[in-house]
Amino acid sequence: MTQDGDLVDEDIASLEPVPLAARSSDYSFSQSKLVLAKKIYKDHPIGFYSACRFQAQAKLLVPDWKTCGYQARKNPERAKRIEWEHVVPAWVFGHQLQCWQQGGRAACRDHNAQFRQMEADMHNLVPAIGELNGDRSNFPYGMVNGEARAYGAKVNMEIDFKTRTAEPPETVYGDVARINFYMRDRYKLTLSQQQLQLFSAWNNLDPVDAWEQQRNELIRQAQGNDNPYVTHYQRVDGKQVNAIEQDWVDELYLMIFNQRSSLPYVVFALATILYLGYLKYRRTRTTQQKPSSTNSKTTRKTRKAK
Repeated sequence: MTQDGDLVDEDIASLEPVPLAARSSDYSFSQSKLVLAKKIYKDHPIGFYSACRFQAQAKLLVPDWKTCGYQARKNPERAKRIEWEHVVPAWVFGHQLQCWQQGGRAACRDHNAQFRQMEADMHNLVPAIGELNGDRSNFPYGMVNGEARAYGAKVNMEIDFKTRTAEPPETVYGDVARINFYMRDRYKLTLSQQQLQLFSAWNNLDPVDAWEQQRNELIRQAQGNDNPYVTHYQRVDGKQVNAIEQDWVDELYLMIFNQRSSLPYVVFALATILYLGYLKYRRTRTTQQKPSSTNSKTTRKTRKAK
């Protein structure tokens, strides 16, 4: 256990099977790790910070350093494995809970249901080389001066241990931002004004790409909810980023999804079909509500003529 109450080996990406929860509404970090390894990242085995490809070896996920030019900074043994990194660290959403004061992450997992849900939320979990996960620790994201490239010339992950700041590669700026916005909204977490401005800029600089969309959909299928900041991507203003509210249909389906093991299969299947139809309708409605640039120009010309 580290000084901040975290567990050193908890994040290891393992393919070992784990007992299924008694109810689908029970949350398990161990189960989430298995789903991520076997389903979500099965066809996209690429490290979040390093862009290293990884593969299964002896029931562990192992990075291939040659595919990204990775060089171990200080801990070559931990750098030989993939771990599941919490983009919003467990310490951030756990350390203010009473259970954390009584025994850190392990105590919160045993005694706090909301912590278990936050810890297991797959939208907040990404594969990272173990050394990078350990070095990032619970440091907040920010801009780091210089380009030390401590993990190899091609690995653009910068960590300043003096200022306790981590800067991810520009290619995942937006991913980091949208995960932070999601966690803030879903679990009523707080972002400082400085973080809000930084993540707004990162969101705009690095729009949603095809893999982020696919990952979001795969997690929605497995977990029952999406990240609205990916599904309904838009550029944001750093002065004010309002939560993207999920309407009552989303909440109703999530409730049905979490209770699916106790429902007749026909009921769950019908609810899923109806919900998918509703999502398609909502996307169509949103598209139709956006005025075309041609219509806007025509309107302005008409007004000028009058």
